[in-house]
Amino acid sequence: MDSVFGVVGGGFAVVAAGTSAQRSSYVFSNPDHDRVTRLGSHLLLGVSGVHGDCLRLRDETRASVSTDKISSAAGAAEAARGAVLACAQSANAMIASYDMSEGPTMYAVGGTAPPHQVEKYGAAGCGAALCTPVMDEHYRPGMTVKEAVAIVDRCIKQVRRLGLASFVIMVVDKDGAREYARRIVKPKADMEKKLSEGACFVNSKQ
Repeated sequence: MDSVFGVVGGGFAVVAAGTSAQRSSYVFSNPDHDRVTRLGSHLLLGVSGVHGDCLRLRDETRASVSTDKISSAAGAAEAARGAVLACAQSANAMIASYDMSEGPTMYAVGGTAPPHQVEKYGAAGCGAALCTPVMDEHYRPGMTVKEAVAIVDRCIKQVRRLGLASFVIMVVDKDGAREYARRIVKPKADMEKKLSEGACFVNSKQ
């Protein structure tokens, strides 16, 4: 199920976004269709919503960031809001950046409202109502990246109660924006084949 959520730590931010299993083999075989992507060396964007609107939101925001030389989450969030209003009304976004003087920053974008700064955590899309209680319970100041990703994994588990979904998880910190892990759900036929071979379905990089 289409969802995007993020967690802000003391020196990092984590953003995860995913889409339904029916599109997983297509979306996740082509990085150009990932729901989380780098906008700059220390800037990343996660989106949820109708697939076409997500691509438009991502591409329009990326173009604005490049043209206007935007490096902050606040600036990218304004660009994303413009894209939502112009051509991607169904889409939501979580945008995170890292600045050496300010640390990690995250903004949520969606609908006609101005971008909202996310102080601790946030979620949007079909799974938002399921993820927020998980974050309320497990978030704490001073978490490590690994602990924040553990919260994200709990959220993914909740989202999958609505339907199988695959996710990309990215992190941004002083070392830059980069992919952290992929939580992939295979189509049923592939799952049955792999299970018979004793394979594991979680492909992650830690």
